[in-house]
Amino acid sequence: MEPLIQLLKQVGDIIVRAVPAFIVFILLHLYLKKVLFQPLERVLEERRKKTQGAVEASEAIIRAAAGKMDAYEQALNQARAEIYREQEAARRRLAVEQAAAVGRTRAAMGARLDEARAVIEAEASAARASLAGEADRLADQIATAVLVGRN
Repeated sequence: MEPLIQLLKQVGDIIVRAVPAFIVFILLHLYLKKVLFQPLERVLEERRKKTQGAVEASEAIIRAAAGKMDAYEQALNQARAEIYREQEAARRRLAVEQAAAVGRTRAAMGARLDEARAVIEAEASAARASLAGEADRLADQIATAVLVGRN
């Protein structure tokens, strides 16, 4: 039993010597918490808030830029569509004008062709009449020559 008592006495001495170290440890912990860790946590929290705020602000700026980009692309597409509509309207007007010009030219050429046909027909009629008269005259000459040669 004596060794057990000695052991308990030694443990008690160790505990008595450890109590001041334990008290110093607790006081040091409280001091460091108050002086070092709480200000450090405040600084880190403030830094996190500022960083988070900057991230949120940059995300808002990116969303705004994306919105502006969408609006720009939409306006650009509308402008392109308007240009295509104007080009199509101009093409249609040009096609109508070309068709009208072709129609006028065909009508003018048809009139000139009719005039040319009439002139050619008149010349052909005159030539036929002239040839008919000439044929009669030649026939008379041949008949006269044949009759004169018989006598």
